[in-house]
Amino acid sequence: MCALLLCVNGHASELRLTGYQRSDGAITTYYGGDTIDPYFASKALLSASDIGLDARAAARRWIRWLLPRQLKSGQFERYCLVRGRFVGCRQADADDALLATWMELLVRFSPPEGMPPAWKRSFDMSSRYLDGLRDKRLGVFNVASDLPVALMMDNAEISSAFKAVARYAQATHDKEAAEQWTLKAQQLDRDILQVFWQPGRGFAVSTQARDKTEFYPDTVAQIFPILSGIVPDNERASARYHAWMKQHRFVWLQMPETDYPWGLVALVADKMGDADAITCWRVRATQFRHGTHWNVLEEALYQAFESRLTPEQAVAPVPGGLRCR
Repeated sequence: MCALLLCVNGHASELRLTGYQRSDGAITTYYGGDTIDPYFASKALLSASDIGLDARAAARRWIRWLLPRQLKSGQFERYCLVRGRFVGCRQADADDALLATWMELLVRFSPPEGMPPAWKRSFDMSSRYLDGLRDKRLGVFNVASDLPVALMMDNAEISSAFKAVARYAQATHDKEAAEQWTLKAQQLDRDILQVFWQPGRGFAVSTQARDKTEFYPDTVAQIFPILSGIVPDNERASARYHAWMKQHRFVWLQMPETDYPWGLVALVADKMGDADAITCWRVRATQFRHGTHWNVLEEALYQAFESRLTPEQAVAPVPGGLRCR
């Protein structure tokens, strides 16, 4: 049976980023915004697709917009609205995560008949530049060429991208490429655990020392690798997830009142089959939609979770007995 909004004539409902995606395909970071961060736009499209929304139309329009703006180096910029046009105005916040997310976007939304030549050129440029960010001693990837610091969550996203590329190569019957990308992902997973995992203390978020602990990135980082299938030896993802929720659930659900809702945690909850946590996040986050602390990633996740509601759930969105505070 198709849930409300999720299926129309047997097809998944479509992601519609009204207020974020412009008529030319550009996707702003905030509702009706005047800035574009390609990482957030690409991550939003991938996340909505992960949860079950059909993001193909939005993704292909976004790719058409961003593709000609890739620099000759393979990098991307952030963009600002100037006299009605978006122009490059700032360096990317993190080249490593952005390029990995872009590479995953290209393989995940490639047309059935194969990756267009322009997409393939862009993919190859991105891959080459990303390779240059790899720390040859540690094996993990640095944030940027001028910032030799490696972040755990960025590297987890790179791992996800490598695995997505391997699946794409397998699907397109390129066995050699599939094996190569699989090996790259497996080696990176080992390096991530070697560099960032601290038995008894959890994941370090950076190779650079930190003098404080915050919900993001420090607390979120403890379950974020689950999305990439990275779990320390002698641990189970489910046990790690449920221990995290027992300790941090209510703090997370209160986050929208003072900070971003951190829907990425709900994405982990979805992977772990925790429908109650997703319901609570959606209900608690609703009143903050399109506000100061709401970006296109939160919007895509919200739409995807909302699309699963049955008519009964839409009327009474919180099941009796479920505590969301």
